[in-house]
Amino acid sequence: MVKKKKILFKLLFYGAVTVSLYAGLFLNEQAIKSLCIRGGVYALFPIVTALIFCFAHGNFTNYFWQSLGVEAKKKRMDRTVQDRTVDRRKEIRTQLRA
Repeated sequence: MVKKKKILFKLLFYGAVTVSLYAGLFLNEQAIKSLCIRGGVYALFPIVTALIFCFAHGNFTNYFWQSLGVEAKKKRMDRTVQDRTVDRRKEIRTQLRA
């Protein structure tokens, strides 16, 4: 029950962050466009903005699916590295032809 509450809190938090980021982006469209077209160091602005949006939206999506009970399938390791046999390949040598 505590885990569900944590997931729900994080879901709502990142949802609010994502909504506020998109609202800020669309409400300040002209200012953001003018920053992006300046060039120079300002060329990093769209890249940093995209990374921030990806982080917030990715976390929101992760907690959304976790709250619904959907999780990634865990990969099972049947054998460890020590259990595997190493197959030796026959060395192939080309012969010189005259």
